[in-house]
Amino acid sequence: MVKKCQKKRRSFKFFIVLLIITILILLFTFIYKERFLDKVDYSQKGNITYYDIYGIHMNFEGNFKLSGYSNPKLVLTDGIKEMIINWDLDKHDDEYSFKTSEYINDGINLERLNTGTYYLLIKVSNDDEDIYFPLVNKTEYKDLEYYTLTGADKKIDIIWDKYLENEILKFDIKNTKLPDDVYDITIDPGHDGSDAGMIVCANGDVPNYLGECSNSKAYKESDLNFTVSKALKDELEKLGYKVKLTRDSKNSKLPTYGKMGSGTTANTVKSKFNLALHHNSSNVPGGMSSTYGLEVYVADNSKFDLAKSFVKNITKKANISTSTKEEFKTEDGIYQRFSDDGITPYYYMIREVGGIATHAYVDGSNTKYDANPYYNSNNTAESYLLELGYIDNVKELKNIIDNPNDYARGIALGLDEYLKNTSD
Repeated sequence: MVKKCQKKRRSFKFFIVLLIITILILLFTFIYKERFLDKVDYSQKGNITYYDIYGIHMNFEGNFKLSGYSNPKLVLTDGIKEMIINWDLDKHDDEYSFKTSEYINDGINLERLNTGTYYLLIKVSNDDEDIYFPLVNKTEYKDLEYYTLTGADKKIDIIWDKYLENEILKFDIKNTKLPDDVYDITIDPGHDGSDAGMIVCANGDVPNYLGECSNSKAYKESDLNFTVSKALKDELEKLGYKVKLTRDSKNSKLPTYGKMGSGTTANTVKSKFNLALHHNSSNVPGGMSSTYGLEVYVADNSKFDLAKSFVKNITKKANISTSTKEEFKTEDGIYQRFSDDGITPYYYMIREVGGIATHAYVDGSNTKYDANPYYNSNNTAESYLLELGYIDNVKELKNIIDNPNDYARGIALGLDEYLKNTSD
């Protein structure tokens, strides 16, 4: 009994000592950060003229004036630890302009940030002394929040904060259980129960006006899209991701915009990625299309790392080739289709999901469509349109029918491989 009491007292003393040490560390950190913020030179400021989160990356653009200093750097710091942020910097006399990346899906990888409170500042050196300047918001946008992918389980609040009445940009990063209504990935099975898309016959015959085949089974593109999408959801969940389908069955009907539509669900549930799955056709009757293969459509100003990972893994797992189509082709298997201005993505599944990063514009002024509530958003999912093959090519249709899980596995591995590479 005496030994048990002594053991309890030792445990209690150890707990008290540990608690005191923890409080002292937190107090020291707080005081140090306050003293660090006191040292920031608020007489000189940089201007943020654009910022957004697209997928897992955050980007900034801005300008500042600087004289008497050289080699300015953009840093994310807590006053102790410091991360140098890559930027493209242009200088003309004392005027500087900058952007963190020329690509919309590059920049600050939010998945790599550690817990803590950090400030985004411009750092310069003078006579062996480091000097920091704050950045101020010159946009119409305010604070942002970001939830990391499942497994990392962090929330990042990006806040235009005040310190002694001076504006300063703060990143507050905490470990947290992700909310039930927040997802990692959204999958949109193209078309729905009211829009079949292309209808084809398994033997290559032409369906009648009712979409029926006389000597073989008829296949709706919308059903094929859903089959692969459901298999993809299963594959991604096996890898540990939290996944949302925009529709739950082959017969479900889905609005384009509005509440939880094909073009809005990804942002409503704060997904980092949106994958719109379709199957292509060249409208050659009789199943005699000579066009075949995979096409991955991406937004303008995009790095192709994820698109290449999709192409590599889908073609390998599903035993298919990249598309033989040359129109809109950028690289093997990778396509970009634009509206007449040559900039705005043609497909709404890319354009409207990406908000300001992808030039979304459906604001409700055209009464033909409901407004996209995220058309002017600077916090959106990174979206891809995957055309998984030509179903009016009989050989390719058979492969799609027989092997939907292989297509799904290739897509899942492509995304997982990309995310593991970018987290290093």
